[in-house]
Amino acid sequence: MSKRKKEIKDLRLRGGVLLFALVFTILGARLCAYTPNETDSMEFFSVKITAIGESQMEEGPIGPSGEVVSNQATIFRAAFTSGAEKGQEITAVQFIDDLTPIQPRSLKVGDTVLVAQNAGAVEGADEWMYIDHKRSHYLIWLVALFLFLVVLIGRKKGLSTIFALLSTAAAIFMIYIPSILRGFDIYLMTSLISIYIIVVSLLLINAYDSKTLSAILGNIGGVAAAGGLALLMNRLLHVTGFVDEDYMLLLHLNKETPLDLQAVVWGAIVIGALGAIMDIAMTIASAMYEVAEHMPQRSFKKLFRSGMNVGVDSIGTMTNTLILAYVGSSLTMVLLMAAYHKDMLFLFNMEMIVVEVTTAIVGSLGILFAVPATAFISAYLYTRPSEWRGILRSDQENPQ
Repeated sequence: MSKRKKEIKDLRLRGGVLLFALVFTILGARLCAYTPNETDSMEFFSVKITAIGESQMEEGPIGPSGEVVSNQATIFRAAFTSGAEKGQEITAVQFIDDLTPIQPRSLKVGDTVLVAQNAGAVEGADEWMYIDHKRSHYLIWLVALFLFLVVLIGRKKGLSTIFALLSTAAAIFMIYIPSILRGFDIYLMTSLISIYIIVVSLLLINAYDSKTLSAILGNIGGVAAAGGLALLMNRLLHVTGFVDEDYMLLLHLNKETPLDLQAVVWGAIVIGALGAIMDIAMTIASAMYEVAEHMPQRSFKKLFRSGMNVGVDSIGTMTNTLILAYVGSSLTMVLLMAAYHKDMLFLFNMEMIVVEVTTAIVGSLGILFAVPATAFISAYLYTRPSEWRGILRSDQENPQ
């Protein structure tokens, strides 16, 4: 197959995968649509500060130790930055009390902040009060920089990577999370979304050939192993799902059909391990493909050994990456546990710690299982290209 025909075929394939991802997301989002609970009627607006008045000190409520708490009220003028009232100015107030351990940054003219209607407005401040500084616009620039560099460095594959990332984010936030809140079976939805992410992401990034098929199958094998181990450990460790206050709040979202918190813990473990397992499976499949392409006489045994060598070299850094990612995401919890719980027997039997350790170890075990699975599948496919003609778009059209 000529290079031009191969590129056209890859382009058509990626277009078909994108169309499938779009249809899957739209239908899945409609099926799993969830309406959030109305916890309050407060509406937030973005405004830009145009003028700041003097601060006023007022005596507030009595603190926990019986002391009188002082409130500092700073009145400021600001203009709406969007919506039908864009440009219209309002008067608002910022309250700071002595009980706040870390005070918000002082307001400055030109700052963009969030405000909401204030039921207990002070004199001269209308009905608006300061909520927080607006930060989302800086996040948008950071995301834009990331996407630009991905395309700049990766070029065509970088663009495919962005589409894969968008399809993954859409599946998680438009289908997976709403499906859990709607009461769908968490084990089924986690498995379905994991397979969808693996297949769509790898097809978008690498098109369809024996290398991609090897990575997909090895990835599914690693994730399945991680899921099975997570389920077993949840049973052996008697995990209840009451890990922290976030899980407690989830339990009370719907009192008639409460969420299965054990399944939520299991889903978090599997989804958390998915990315790292996908990475190592693709690395092994790609490296073995290059070895096969330059091997005068392809041998299953030699290819399998090469794949295992690549996997062993990657295991150390990949497991480190996974464990460090989990520690980094829960660093505040680790610090608090270390500061207030000196009894190690108690500490390592707390469900919060047990779940975190299980998540990191099970994810690493999933990587370990993915290595031989991917190496075996790749060695089999790369040494038997003729058996897969018509099923795969073979890159090994001239086998030795």
